[in-house]
Amino acid sequence: MNKKSFNRNAILGALLLGMTSLSLTGCGQKTSEEHVLAARQFVEANDNKSAIIEYKSAIQKDPRDATARFELGKLYIDQGNYAAAEKELNRALDLGYNVSQVVPLISLAYKETNSEVALSEIDHNVDGLTSVERAEVTYYKLEALLRLEKKGEARILLDEIAQIDSSSVYKGLSLALGYVLEEDIETALAEVNKLHEQAPLNKEVLIQQARLNMFMRNVDEAIEAYQAYLEVEPDDIETKFLLSSILMDTKRFDEAEPIVDELLKLSADNGLLNRYKGVIKARDGKFAESLKYLETAIQSGQNDPLVRLLAGFSAYQLHNYEVTTRHLSMIATDLPPSHPGLRMLADSLLHLGKNEEATDVLAKVDGEVENDALLFSKAGYQLLKEGNVVDARAMIDKSVPIATTSEDLTRLGVLQLSINDAEGLVNLEAAVERSPELSIGQQTLANAYTATGQYDKALEVADNWQQNEPDNVGPWLVRGQVYIAQKDYDAAAKAISAAEALDSKNIPAKLQRVSLAMINQQPEQALAAVNDALKIDATDQTALALLYIVQSQLGNPGAAIDYMKGVVSRNPNNNVPKIVLSRVYLGERKIDEGVALIEQVAVNDSTPDIFWDTKGRLLLAAIKVDEAKAHYQSWLDKQPNSKPAVMGMAMILDLEGKFDTGATLLGEFLEKRPDRQVSIVRAYFLSMLRQIPETEAILNTLSKEQREIPYVKGITARLQLYRNQPEQALPNAEAAYQAIPNIRNLLLVMAAYEMTGKADAALAVVTDFLEKNPTNTQALLLQAERLISRDRAAAIDVYRDLVKLQPDNAIALNNLAFLEQEEGLLDAAEEHARSAFEIVSNSPEVADTLAQILIDKDDLEEAKAIYEQAMTGPVNSDEVFLNYVELLLKMDFKPLAERRLASRTFESAESKARVAELKQQYSL
Repeated sequence: MNKKSFNRNAILGALLLGMTSLSLTGCGQKTSEEHVLAARQFVEANDNKSAIIEYKSAIQKDPRDATARFELGKLYIDQGNYAAAEKELNRALDLGYNVSQVVPLISLAYKETNSEVALSEIDHNVDGLTSVERAEVTYYKLEALLRLEKKGEARILLDEIAQIDSSSVYKGLSLALGYVLEEDIETALAEVNKLHEQAPLNKEVLIQQARLNMFMRNVDEAIEAYQAYLEVEPDDIETKFLLSSILMDTKRFDEAEPIVDELLKLSADNGLLNRYKGVIKARDGKFAESLKYLETAIQSGQNDPLVRLLAGFSAYQLHNYEVTTRHLSMIATDLPPSHPGLRMLADSLLHLGKNEEATDVLAKVDGEVENDALLFSKAGYQLLKEGNVVDARAMIDKSVPIATTSEDLTRLGVLQLSINDAEGLVNLEAAVERSPELSIGQQTLANAYTATGQYDKALEVADNWQQNEPDNVGPWLVRGQVYIAQKDYDAAAKAISAAEALDSKNIPAKLQRVSLAMINQQPEQALAAVNDALKIDATDQTALALLYIVQSQLGNPGAAIDYMKGVVSRNPNNNVPKIVLSRVYLGERKIDEGVALIEQVAVNDSTPDIFWDTKGRLLLAAIKVDEAKAHYQSWLDKQPNSKPAVMGMAMILDLEGKFDTGATLLGEFLEKRPDRQVSIVRAYFLSMLRQIPETEAILNTLSKEQREIPYVKGITARLQLYRNQPEQALPNAEAAYQAIPNIRNLLLVMAAYEMTGKADAALAVVTDFLEKNPTNTQALLLQAERLISRDRAAAIDVYRDLVKLQPDNAIALNNLAFLEQEEGLLDAAEEHARSAFEIVSNSPEVADTLAQILIDKDDLEEAKAIYEQAMTGPVNSDEVFLNYVELLLKMDFKPLAERRLASRTFESAESKARVAELKQQYSL
């Protein structure tokens, strides 16, 4: 049979429980003394929780029980609950408990709760203290006086301490503090070190040893002392916090981490601890964990630049460029030009497509670090890609002095050539010379030579390239391209065949063969080559476009369209075939089919740029102006420096007559990307705003040849008309209209004709325009207005055609009604006048037309009601106002008519004459 082990504390606890039960059942409630007795027994059994309950019960029974309060305070001291101990021990003193027993304990409580004032005022000379106790109490009091900087009282107390007859370590500590008082730290430390030999585990010795070493900057010794202290006093959170800071400052991260972890369990959101943990994790390369701790630190108030920098660094290592940007952008202005934080921020911004912001950051970078050339080039490329030539040039200029490697020179050369900087060719040559094995350098240099007509040099590059890479198709493609440019078609065919021999599935080689066949007017061979390319990749954009061109030459564009439809059907997730076919539909004027297809294209980061232009053109061709405007705005949001996007939006703003908005849009584009064509279009917008000096400033930058462009002549004509120079304006206006016969130029040339007295020519040109554009409502209005004085019947016919096209055109309806009234067609006139009045019931002129027709039909009451409705608002026309007054007089409302006349001042001689006539006629 197994023997059971007995737990003495458990038995004692059970006995106490039994005693308590007996006491409750046999004698009623316990007295204060019985609770104290029970508490002492629980203390002996190490059941402090139950002991505290009993002591509190005793105090509840007898709040003046000094013994219960003293023993409870002592128990709190043992537990390290110094604040509670301080409270109970003070109450024990107040209730008369033995002072000599309380003072040593309460001194310790004051010390641990940092109650320096109370400690400095404690009576250390009470009777009953042993010399050892007195030494300890006076040490605590001396520490408090020193913290309070009461040096005089401290010196007096030191004299007393020196007289204490004791070898206590506390007396030695006090005397050591005396040296601190005299600022002799070195001696103080030496004395404490001696005491350490005497009492190696005394926590006060250890803490003083740590502090003094720290003061003397003996950091390693201080750390050792703090670590020894915490072995003795493991619950001292404040010192653990201090030690963790020292270890972090001295980069002893391995020793710091367990302390930090322990403290984080107690305070998970502590900013400084999370900062430390973030630093430790970053050092270990655990950047995800590091970022988590650092962001917690920032949220908890640790928001200084170093934390932001490390958080940005950790995010950058994780390729989290959004978070990198968020942290580093907040400190970028504080970082010096050589700081890697700026480079990380710039690179992150480039990854996010925030190229102009990246440029602003890179403008600060000094360009001294090895990878700066790559960073500047990358920024330049991104800026060029989005059309920002101005800032791209700045990045290229920063790359020039630091580009040294072949890769750097290649990138730089390509960028320079992209902005038509001939220096790019020099850098490409240098790159190839240094590293002839770089294919990209050879290819780019060859392309540059070919583009600039330096065919011999291009062929030389191909030869050198082939020597380094005999199995590379590239050199043969260079030769093919050069030979085609030189019209040496036999050599070109041989080069293409050599390329195909090396790589039978090389699409660029097949497409070169297409070009060669088309140049030689061999559409059948071109078609065969295109089909070969499409067999390799049926969705290749260039091959699909060439298929349509070749089939069109063969007179069979439908075959290309049918083929593309099949490719679209078989590749529903590939946008390229949809976009190419939509472009074909645009060229074929199959606008509805094109719009329907382009709407199926899913827009993402890989969507080809041709999509944006194609969809915009299709929507405009479909006269879906609002949808087109929304599309161009989306395009501008994505690519604010895209020239086609800006020009498309400018076209729409022109249609809407929003010239101010258009001028601003074009001006912002030109700040980033100087462009002659866009500048000329901006001059047009400025001319429409009658901003003559600004318009002329642009025109003055143009060459003589550019001033002869019909579009520019149209702008010049407008300026000349503004200056009342119609004779000079007329030939320019005619040239603009003949080149671009749109409504804007029609208005321009008609104005020039009429201002030069050629009204018949103005009518003739609008009539000719309408033969080609019979549904243009603006032109119909212009024609009808000019027919009124020549042929009313013809004018009426034009207005009737116009209101069929635009039933809600109030101007046409009103003018038609007026002419029909003049011709005695009162019923038709009334119908059209009412329609106009329903559309613009607040127009006095339209109301006047209807009222005059009703007067002719003897419906004076309704006419009066129509006029009274119009008179509720401002009436600028004297004629309309006097027509109303005349009606009032006809209807014998003479007083009202007189009041109306008196309320208005007439300025024109014609109006004054009519008023006089009315007064005479009606005896006013």
